Amino acid sequence: HYFIQSNLRLCSQLLCMTHVTIRNVDIEFPFTPYKCQEDYMSHVIKALQLKQNAILESPTGTGKTLCLLCSVLAWRLTYIAKRQLDAISGNPSVAGLNEAVGHGKDAPIEAFAAIPKIIYASRTHSQISQVVNELKNTIYKPKVSVIGSREQLCLHPKVMNIENSMAKIHTCRSKVKERSCVHYTNVEKKIQDSAFDAILDIEELIAISKDKTMCPYYSTRELLRNADVIFMPYNYLIDSKTRRNQGISLENSIVIFDEAHNIEKVCEESYSFEITSTDIANCIENCQLTLQKILDDGSGDDASRAGQDPTELTKDDVLTMKAIFLALEREFNKIEVKGEGNTIEKSTFRDLLA
Repeated sequence: HYFIQSNLRLCSQLLCMTHVTIRNVDIEFPFTPYKCQEDYMSHVIKALQLKQNAILESPTGTGKTLCLLCSVLAWRLTYIAKRQLDAISGNPSVAGLNEAVGHGKDAPIEAFAAIPKIIYASRTHSQISQVVNELKNTIYKPKVSVIGSREQLCLHPKVMNIENSMAKIHTCRSKVKERSCVHYTNVEKKIQDSAFDAILDIEELIAISKDKTMCPYYSTRELLRNADVIFMPYNYLIDSKTRRNQGISLENSIVIFDEAHNIEKVCEESYSFEITSTDIANCIENCQLTLQKILDDGSGDDASRAGQDPTELTKDDVLTMKAIFLALEREFNKIEVKGEGNTIEKSTFRDLLA
């Protein structure tokens, strides 16, 4: 169904595309672009050719997302063509091709060690779904992966019903390790299904995964391996720990921040936090629940951890965290609360954690 629908859409798009050439790059656009859209795409391509960062702005309603997608994907296809020609015949002299990819006489040194991936970050998954739908309206059909969390993507009924996030993660990992989650085991068997060749937003991915009894969370991680375009919220890209956990590398990548005026706030939120006595109490409770889960599974001792993922929590890890939170709770209780709360200086808070 998805395969037939996708091909019907492609046939109709082929009949409607308008061909434009900007800075020696051939672009297929869904309609004849306005002058402001050509200017926007020209600046995108110029930044790619010169290996520069670019801050681009265009009024609401001018189709900047469509311009961004078409220009970047068109340049990437041109870059792929250049590399393929180089592999066949060394350094062929094809009119305009060197200039198109940024290999002209005065061009900067090569920026990519291989064909670059495109990382497209927006503030929310709702905004990402809008971008994915825009991509469907183009002739370009890259391999796509939309990154999300277990909270959004897990389908296992037992894991979904766990309220504690740490216990949910530990339960999921435990079932994956034991291969007792049918959704996870089906990923390896069914990820090559043609339904996943289509460009899918997160809702469509979940719907297909439900139909095929697959895990959307681990499906996205498999699709990530060969993805040409990776969509994710800002915080996944900004937070280095999240990038590592998701297997996202910034090397050899074209990074796009959509609606970039939100980045400053997201950075502040990523590296700032508010903490209450209730938060600390919940942390202590979460540690106790996670510890109990580890003990019930029998996975906390060294002997049972042979060959396990080294990033998984051990019994000692959880006990250490619990001791830290208990000590922090005692220190917080010594602070006199004024009004609705206290603002603690960074140096003071660092002393509390010492």
